[in-house]
Amino acid sequence: MHILFIAIAFLLLSNCEKNPSTNNMHVEIAYKDKQGTDLLDPTKQNSFTTNTIHVYNVSNGKKTEVNYPNYDFPHNFRIYKNDDLATFYLSLTIETDTTLLELNNSITDTVTCIAEKSNGLGRLKKVWYNGVMEWDDIANPQEFTIVK
Repeated sequence: MHILFIAIAFLLLSNCEKNPSTNNMHVEIAYKDKQGTDLLDPTKQNSFTTNTIHVYNVSNGKKTEVNYPNYDFPHNFRIYKNDDLATFYLSLTIETDTTLLELNNSITDTVTCIAEKSNGLGRLKKVWYNGVMEWDDIANPQEFTIVK
């Protein structure tokens, strides 16, 4: 029985190491236009959709598109609706200090961060969006709104 428990624990932990979506380094981003329209709402014209969004990790000056085909969120993001706030959010998993977020063919934004990493796990300390600090308070949810 103990061997079975150890085997299951090992499989679960080893899967977490390989799956970037288990990383706690993520931000929740809402997008609005100047009139307050939710730009992630799929019922709205000109919204950003999962088909138009691409995520790139930048490491040592090299840009690599994120693609983990065997994971729940293969491109390090998902779009979901927060029913309490009646707002859609893009949940972005961050793996590198610099992430390029291509929202469509004409808009590519830069997310940079300072993180604390240890034993394969990470915790965000500060996040900038296009050079503007958007989040730096560990006591608050890792979320913010971008106006486009």
